[in-house]
Amino acid sequence: MTTHEVTFPPQSDGSTEQAARPFDALGKVYEDTYAHLPEQLAAIEWLLARLPERAKVMDIGSGTGRPTADLIAAAEHHVTGYDVSTTMVELARIQVPSAHFALADVRALPDTPGQWDAITAFFPLLQMPRTDLDATLARIADWLAPGGLFVFATVPFDVEDTEIQWMGQSIRATSYPAETFGRLLRAAGLDVVHEELSVFHPQFPGMGAEEHLFVYARKPGGPAVPAHALAGPYPLPGVYRGPHELSEQGWLGMEARFERHDITPVVEALARNNRVLDVGGGSGAVVRELAGRVGSVTTVEPHAAREESMRPLAAPGVSVLPGCAEQLPVRDAEFDAALATWVLHYTDDPDAAVAEMARTVDRTHPEAQIILVQGAPDNELIGLWNRVCAPLTGEGPDHQGYLLTRAARVLAESGFEDIGFTRARVDVVFPEEGAEAKAQAAAAALAAFWNTGHPRLAQLRQALLPALRDHFAGGADRFNDDGVLLTARPRTTL
Repeated sequence: MTTHEVTFPPQSDGSTEQAARPFDALGKVYEDTYAHLPEQLAAIEWLLARLPERAKVMDIGSGTGRPTADLIAAAEHHVTGYDVSTTMVELARIQVPSAHFALADVRALPDTPGQWDAITAFFPLLQMPRTDLDATLARIADWLAPGGLFVFATVPFDVEDTEIQWMGQSIRATSYPAETFGRLLRAAGLDVVHEELSVFHPQFPGMGAEEHLFVYARKPGGPAVPAHALAGPYPLPGVYRGPHELSEQGWLGMEARFERHDITPVVEALARNNRVLDVGGGSGAVVRELAGRVGSVTTVEPHAAREESMRPLAAPGVSVLPGCAEQLPVRDAEFDAALATWVLHYTDDPDAAVAEMARTVDRTHPEAQIILVQGAPDNELIGLWNRVCAPLTGEGPDHQGYLLTRAARVLAESGFEDIGFTRARVDVVFPEEGAEAKAQAAAAALAAFWNTGHPRLAQLRQALLPALRDHFAGGADRFNDDGVLLTARPRTTL
């Protein structure tokens, strides 16, 4: 019997069939009505930013597979969905073939203590008695591995086994007031890290507004920093390779070629912050976007030429200071957020730089956070440098995931334990006409960017050309220079 064919017996009292009936009738109409809830999509995004590589995830009430199983499986995690509706399971198997789905009432599932990295449950527990609801939440906590994550949504109201009309169907609903769910999860041994009430207006005839409750919880224990796929590739090196050279001349030759889509998510993440520290201001691109959007921005730049070039950015609320990342010239807890974009690989001691950032942020502030941006594991330019340039220069390969993992550990030790990783797109564009012109321009720009002043600079340019010609021969005009946005916050229990 394949995993797709597994079924579990329904409840003997007929409640499983009763719960399945409206969803068998609705089928894909339910997905069309509910699959685009912003709060649900945000909850899935929160989960994906924190799951370990190739995590084992249970989706209770998996419905048609969309959006939950679809998005999680697309991130290369192992998803098993359970639903009481035959129609829903059949649709999910068609729509999300990379996940496994089974017809099952969650109450009939066997106990699997500590076996799941995460469990999701978006609105599936509304048709069972409160005694079963309480027991199911307790069992979910038991099924999670140490450090495991639970994302839960429901409609909070004080009813038990009450008949209501919903999407043209008659169902018997049970729930609790919103504040009860957090208490139940804490009693089950989970740390509740987020609770949010929202109002949804279903686009379905005859339906009014619904209040929704979204809860994120974590089981204590587990590694401080799970092995996230965006902090790879694995295994990680054992030591830091040392800093890259930073050349103002090389940077100027590349700056106009960047299409940076990493700045917008940084700015959006800092929307609620008032006092922001930017470490390694560089060209000032991030400071320019932040200026006027947050209360104040202080940027610290270690390179004199860059620090001087950023002086024109100084304006009310913007300060430019000389200094190095490992010894920041600011007071303890002076800021409510700190960021460093594409900086750690230029530092002599990345651990010290990250610890300094943690020192400067007031962890008691409700919006306290630290944001880092470094290269993604599939960053094409870093891969090119490792294959071609590192052997010629005699330097160790660049491993951005090592820097992110080390940073995450330092931040966790400093009290910033809620750590997430998300991708940030960056392209480097070569608009020159023709593949050969693109290859020649890229060889000159990249060699100067990476190794200005190196005695073998001309040889580096020539060594890069074969790989660049191959890359542009297919019609490409850019390289993926994607980054990873690491966000770290103090872990608060509500």
